[in-house]
Amino acid sequence: MPISITKSTQIWVPGQAVKVGFLSLVVVEMVPTPGDGLPDAYILSSMDKRRTYRFVPHNGLERLD
Repeated sequence: MPISITKSTQIWVPGQAVKVGFLSLVVVEMVPTPGDGLPDAYILSSMDKRRTYRFVPHNGLERLD
């Protein structure tokens, strides 16, 4: 069963703004990652849509472009 963010004051659904560290980002999509034992990944974009990131809770943020 996929593990997603459920106990957060932020709303982790597409279109919502969230804070990751000091960055304010917009959730683009949730990517289920069954079988790897890690929480689901989230694709995020900067507010100005110039940068894209992949975020895995407790594993970090990775810039994709």
